[in-house]
Amino acid sequence: MKKFILCLSLLTFSFSAAYAADIDLELLDAESRADQPSNNSIMFRHNAEQYRQLTDEQKEEIEEQREIYRQNAEKYDSYMRKKAQYEEQLRARQEQERRRAQALKPIKLYDKNLKIYALVNGEIISSSDMQSRINAFIMTTGIPYNKQTKDMIVSKVLQSAIDEKLKIQEAKKNDIKVTKTEIQKAVSDFEKSNGMTAGQLEKILNSANVRMSVWTSQITSEIAWRKLISKKGYGKISVSEGEINRAMEDIKKDMQTEKYMVSEIVINKKDARNAKELANVLRQDPRFELYAMQFSQSPSAANGGKLGWVLKGKLPPVLEKAVLKLKEGAVSDPVLYAGDYYIFKMDKIFNPKTDAHQLPSRKEVRAFLENKKLEEYSIKYIKDLRNRALIEKKI
Repeated sequence: MKKFILCLSLLTFSFSAAYAADIDLELLDAESRADQPSNNSIMFRHNAEQYRQLTDEQKEEIEEQREIYRQNAEKYDSYMRKKAQYEEQLRARQEQERRRAQALKPIKLYDKNLKIYALVNGEIISSSDMQSRINAFIMTTGIPYNKQTKDMIVSKVLQSAIDEKLKIQEAKKNDIKVTKTEIQKAVSDFEKSNGMTAGQLEKILNSANVRMSVWTSQITSEIAWRKLISKKGYGKISVSEGEINRAMEDIKKDMQTEKYMVSEIVINKKDARNAKELANVLRQDPRFELYAMQFSQSPSAANGGKLGWVLKGKLPPVLEKAVLKLKEGAVSDPVLYAGDYYIFKMDKIFNPKTDAHQLPSRKEVRAFLENKKLEEYSIKYIKDLRNRALIEKKI
């Protein structure tokens, strides 16, 4: 379950306060005014004739005063520029946060008339369900609902609602049960991990226009699916000593070669009309992992889009060309390959000559391979369910 985004106003205030601390406007203003030369200075009290009659020592004093004045004028001008720049940045950030807060408010997509949004093996997903789910998505991820993201959010939420139905249906077929106690514990754990008091979650959901029943349905689906995968998956996967040995050898070779830690978001061409907008959003919002988990259609989405370390020559040429152009932290434009659009982020560049590295233990490698196989089994299972299901989208 994603971490709650509950403290945007406090974070905004903290940022503004920290930034303002770097520029003490009142102190700079006082210093600048105090440093301004007085009209009683010797350089203001003499006309040209009087100046010629002054001694060299007096003229030198005047030149010193003029230099002080010039320096103070430059300091004051610099202060005024900094003040104007700070105020402009503050206004821009306040406007950005205002728009973000507006985008994160509960939205109303449908009128009061209940409509069937989709059918999953005969079970209904209503417009009311979608309304609650979209508001829950906005609330828990903090991804704004706007013209750049709304189509992707609706598509993601609908697919999640469909998968939720399929998981619960399949769990029932396999006699997997989820008790009220398990659901209550999951809710309680969520409240504790997010610093809430008992019962506070339901109040927050109500304020965000999210029905508690939709929230508990999502929890039920995930608990049931974990039980089902544990029951079926562990009996169908195994990791041999040979696999561990090969993985260890591959890791040793990787440690001696320049490589790149890359994350990806993969969207099928038919769903990618907003891909360019998404890439632009990702250049402003550093939460690439969160967006990957929500929108990417690749198996790597479960891991926040992370591909791990990639060696040169391992990616298809058209994709590698895009990756090699990136500096650390940069996000690529969408790249079309084999019917999908790829957006990459360069997380880190590894140079074996300068970067320290440590090999994982055999136990860590075994656990990694087991989790990978289990995740692959889970992905294949839900894909098979989708292919066999009768799914009708009505709107």
